[in-house]
Amino acid sequence: MVPALVLLFAAATFDESFRAGLVALQRGDLKAAEENLGAAARLSPKDARVWVALARTYWKLHENEKAGSAAARAESLGQASPLVLSSLAIYFADSGQTLRAAQAMAKYSVLSPNDAAGREKAESLYFEAVQPLLQQQRFGEAIEILTKATAQLAGIAQQELTLVVADYGMRRFDDAATAFPHKIAIAPDIDRPYEFLGRFLGQIPARVPEVTQRFVQYQEAHPERALGYRLHAKALNAQSLEPETARALLEKAIAIEEREPTEHFELGAVLDRLQRYEEAAREFNRAAELDPTDPAAHYRLSRIYERLGKPAEARRERELHAKLVAAQEAVR
Repeated sequence: MVPALVLLFAAATFDESFRAGLVALQRGDLKAAEENLGAAARLSPKDARVWVALARTYWKLHENEKAGSAAARAESLGQASPLVLSSLAIYFADSGQTLRAAQAMAKYSVLSPNDAAGREKAESLYFEAVQPLLQQQRFGEAIEILTKATAQLAGIAQQELTLVVADYGMRRFDDAATAFPHKIAIAPDIDRPYEFLGRFLGQIPARVPEVTQRFVQYQEAHPERALGYRLHAKALNAQSLEPETARALLEKAIAIEEREPTEHFELGAVLDRLQRYEEAAREFNRAAELDPTDPAAHYRLSRIYERLGKPAEARRERELHAKLVAAQEAVR
């Protein structure tokens, strides 16, 4: 009888200490939170909830080593608890540990398959975690993280699509093109895979006719968007096909989205093919105005001015092209 009373008293004391610690943490009384949550942890050291709360308390107290230890304890004890995993995800995200937040949220999503918002949060966190790696061109590390993420949560759109980007960054162009149909099946209305595929048409010449049909399908499904017209025209340019069709497509795209430099560049390329050099020069100049960092428009302008018999202008554009290329190389 006595042991039962002791256990009942301990349970009541744990609940009171845990509740008091959470209230203190919420109102910002960190010392009281640390005292009460520490007491709760001593009373029930295998309760992962209290270790999550202690991790947040220590983090707010700038005691990072203790916070890390408490979070690790919570992870170890709370693998089967959706509540603990979602709380850990919040703690890791707030403390700047985005990848660990994504991993915790992914585990939560496996345990809570009907929580669509939780799944989207896991996806978003993984995507956020790899952005610095992509920006630093550490594509191998990004691919490793995203491959594990997609294995754990099959069919998550952002990771699947970001793998296309990483393949592109590693110059694995055929892998990116091969993956493309699967990616758009997962998220058919997301623009990113189409945009990135449009960047490396020159590296997949055998696949361009197939890709062109995908662009046409996107254009027909989204006639209000400039992207479909632009990519369809770019694919025609890549194959040196149907210049008048490409011109009409680009004029539609520009009517929707006039300040997109790629549309003016591609229209310049079409007009160059049609030997309408003065008009081509205007479009390449507009592309260079909208994107002053892109050397390609200046290269094309130098060739156009040579054809127009304007050597001084051609020389100026060659010099600008060389300067911009050197600037790009310097930051790689």
